[in-house]
Amino acid sequence: MIRDVYRRPGAEAVPAHLEDRYGIIVDKATKLAPGVYRVDRRDGPAWVARAHLTARPPERTREDAEILRLLDRRGVPAERCAHPEPVSELGGRAILVTEFVPGRSRPVTPASALELGRLLGQIHSLVTEDGPSQRPAGSLHHLPAYEGGPGQDLAAASAMLADLDGRVPSAHLQVYESLQQLMARGDDCRGLPEAFIHPDPVPANAIATGAGPVLVDWTGAGCGPRLASLAVALQTGPQNAPGVMRGYAERQKLTAEELDRLEGALWIRPLWLAAWQCWLTVVSAKVNRAHVPDGARISALAASAREAAGGL
Repeated sequence: MIRDVYRRPGAEAVPAHLEDRYGIIVDKATKLAPGVYRVDRRDGPAWVARAHLTARPPERTREDAEILRLLDRRGVPAERCAHPEPVSELGGRAILVTEFVPGRSRPVTPASALELGRLLGQIHSLVTEDGPSQRPAGSLHHLPAYEGGPGQDLAAASAMLADLDGRVPSAHLQVYESLQQLMARGDDCRGLPEAFIHPDPVPANAIATGAGPVLVDWTGAGCGPRLASLAVALQTGPQNAPGVMRGYAERQKLTAEELDRLEGALWIRPLWLAAWQCWLTVVSAKVNRAHVPDGARISALAASAREAAGGL
């Protein structure tokens, strides 16, 4: 699993596969992230190819493509499918090709935080259609067995910690035990208002263009608690939370219950990441980054966001 997440064995054959599949000529393929390549074509604009995990059913990637078509029809700033048949398979992997979005991820500032909040508000206002846009969403897609609503991230974190039971070295036992105790702080957002959401609206997925930010990597998008998606965007820090909240409020207004449960939602992603790092540290000799999430920072994030919401 570690090899597949970080290395994508066989993905080096993607350029040749695309040439054969689509009749294009690839001048250069640049790795952007594990399994993600910028594909510079001799005969047209650049593409992005995403080689998904072998454990992720290809049907989900076909659903991702259908969601991108919906976003295109609705004019949402998002990457677009690069071909009428954008999904193919290579060695058990689904390959999705989209148009490359010229631009770059930029450091988070009050101005960019405001733009991100506005974009999330627009996305959460989208009316879904029958089909993939209504599938459960909110969790990361790195562990396909736990793809779905935000509660799946908490379930995955608990499963990773449970997998380590009885085999944690003494050097990491304190972190492991602390994480077990902190799991109760995560709130799966069940019962809160739902909307169409991008499950990972982090700054790295918001490409700055002349027309504003464009969100990429819609893997696993669908319907889920809007608070869970907003909580991910707030993770950039208390200083940026007011901007995100102001932008978001132009389209969406959080309920009193959402504000009350915000801190629990803010714990979801840090708990997943910490459990993942703890698991890697124990099972892999190459990793030594086990850590405990900063509870004070999470509380400060929640307080900053609530204060901003109160002034809107």
